[in-house]
Amino acid sequence: MDVFDSYKNVIQKAVENDPLRKHRSYYGLGQPYVDVNQDYLIALRNELPGMELNEGMKTFAKGMGEVSTLTYLSLGNHPDFSYLRGTDNSEDHWIISGFIDVRKSTQLFNQFTKGTVRLITESIVRASIFAVNLCGGYVHRIQGDGLMVYFGGKSIDKKEAVKDALKSFSMISYFVKNDLKDYFESNGIKDIHTRGGLDLGHSNQVSWFYSGIGDSGEVTTCSLHTSLAPKMQSNANINGIVVGHNICTQLSKDKYFEKRSSPIHDYGDGRVYEQYHFDWERYLVDIGLAVQKDNGVLVLTINALPTPGRNSDNLHNIASKSKPFLNNG
Repeated sequence: MDVFDSYKNVIQKAVENDPLRKHRSYYGLGQPYVDVNQDYLIALRNELPGMELNEGMKTFAKGMGEVSTLTYLSLGNHPDFSYLRGTDNSEDHWIISGFIDVRKSTQLFNQFTKGTVRLITESIVRASIFAVNLCGGYVHRIQGDGLMVYFGGKSIDKKEAVKDALKSFSMISYFVKNDLKDYFESNGIKDIHTRGGLDLGHSNQVSWFYSGIGDSGEVTTCSLHTSLAPKMQSNANINGIVVGHNICTQLSKDKYFEKRSSPIHDYGDGRVYEQYHFDWERYLVDIGLAVQKDNGVLVLTINALPTPGRNSDNLHNIASKSKPFLNNG
């Protein structure tokens, strides 16, 4: 299903038409090269999905039971707490904080003009914004080629918000690992990947307030668990996701979580807070958003069903070696 194809196509066109790539023999690496065709860059950027979803995205959203038109809210303005803007008030309420970004993206400047780099990172950022909003999250802040996001709110069930957060970050990880990896590597783009971190702060652990002066501020949270999410992100594997203990307790299945060797936080009184690697590939398959093909490749889909007449015993060797998905409970 071509959920992320529009983003991938823009990246491909940008790379293939990059002037530095075409004239590399005349321009040494590290030397500035002008983006000569600004009109082309603008037109290419306009091919990225905006408020209106393409047909593949609409079909996928419908299959998830979501509307085909998303509402993209302003940054730093979670709707349930926007009333705090410009006030000195605060409110305690649970929230899931998430950080995800693109790693090694600075290497792109060694190979491409800044216009191409801008389109590559913008495509990944927009794809991530789509996945977050599709799963009911709120983009709080864009930090270069990364996002700080929230999942949850006053009318949202906490367990469902956890599932939404895991689903969203899994989709983003899938896009970069499965849709982009082979193309990147075939064009000499090495080691570009995402890393994500998610944690849940309960209501007695989170304060919402307005931080800043006048218009130079945002409605945000003060919480240990908001602060821990980016630290977990930095501990994630390539295209991996690390989550906190509070996330794990909300999901009944522990088969998706592998405890890291060291905790993420020491309270200083004998207690520690644990962190876990999250098996997002297996999760996507189990919730019906992806299927693993016979060659082991993961494909994003909706409610994938086995091929009629296929002998599942033939998949044992593949599944037992491929991290999703021999079902062992």
